[in-house]
Amino acid sequence: MPLKSFLAIIYTTILTISALHMPQPLLPLLSNIFGVEMDTISLVMSATFIPLTIIPIVSGIILNFLPPKWVIFIAALVHCFVVLAISMTEQVQYVILLRFIEGFMISFILTANTTYIALTAKKEKIQFYMSYYIAFTTIGGLLGRVIGSTIATYLGWKACFQIMSASLLIVLPVVYMFLEDIKNPKSEQSYFPLKGLLQILFDRTNSKIYLNVFCLFFVFTGITNFLPFRIKSLFAESSEMTIGLLYSGYITGIVISFIATKIIKILGSEKKTIIYGLSVYALFLCMFVIPNITLIFVVMFGFCSGMFLVHSVSSGYLNKLAKREKSLVNGAYISIYYSGGVLGSYLPGIVYKNFGWHMFIFTLLVVISIGIFSIFRLSNRA
Repeated sequence: MPLKSFLAIIYTTILTISALHMPQPLLPLLSNIFGVEMDTISLVMSATFIPLTIIPIVSGIILNFLPPKWVIFIAALVHCFVVLAISMTEQVQYVILLRFIEGFMISFILTANTTYIALTAKKEKIQFYMSYYIAFTTIGGLLGRVIGSTIATYLGWKACFQIMSASLLIVLPVVYMFLEDIKNPKSEQSYFPLKGLLQILFDRTNSKIYLNVFCLFFVFTGITNFLPFRIKSLFAESSEMTIGLLYSGYITGIVISFIATKIIKILGSEKKTIIYGLSVYALFLCMFVIPNITLIFVVMFGFCSGMFLVHSVSSGYLNKLAKREKSLVNGAYISIYYSGGVLGSYLPGIVYKNFGWHMFIFTLLVVISIGIFSIFRLSNRA
């Protein structure tokens, strides 16, 4: 895979993921500005995740016939205008609607990015490239939250979206110049993809990994979406920038993603690595019950390290095992991953609102236990 192509994919990914997660630390601020409650404003995130549960499979089908380069280019063009439009809205329902549309564009871009990697990288290098790809999605999530919250503190929330829109424009020349017009080989194309999709979803190995990543992102989105409200309830004077800095734990996720392949070698297999990551994830999840902002800041580092170890290994493992229709494998992965995000960005909020933070954490712990159980049932020979 040419270095210039991978750098183009990375740049596109960082900006796209930044745009996806940028509003998260701003939710308490937006709740006050628009005069709505916690469960309503959380739809700003949920609305964007909804298309990510469906469109990756659709785009996986489209990518059997169109080069990833042009799918990325067109989606990125529309994306920058949608983000700009959000900054011009005065009513929360229009913000939610535009975020929903934004989710479609993000879905097309992310599926095309992973498909491009799977098609151009050698089989023995796929885990390496996917681990690095996940690392840069983590960087995007961190930059979107931290820089976005800092801009909001000094320039206001609308400036966040205006600056992001301008940044997304740069994606267009980068993609046009540095990506090749590569397509799925004809042997991998299917004009009746439903059968192939069902085979992918219900494959014994795939289904267990898919269930695990659903639970993984359900829990992660639950924490990251409602942690700002927890911080505000404990320390009412906290600024958006302070909340944004709590996401600095992403730094460990970045490091872990870069060294994921080395951790696999040390532990002996992808399965053992995923179980180890889930155990770390669950341990630090429990520690969020302690009402101390300094400790919460520290806990985020361990929590993110477990999350992104599992995420990077799972994604690379699936692509390593896939022998055909890689666009559908990646589309299904992203779809199921963000399905967890849709439910995790809303349902735990209902628990938090009605039963408190401790029950909220307990609910998330039950969900991640399901993911751990699914991986224990994964064959050692997979």
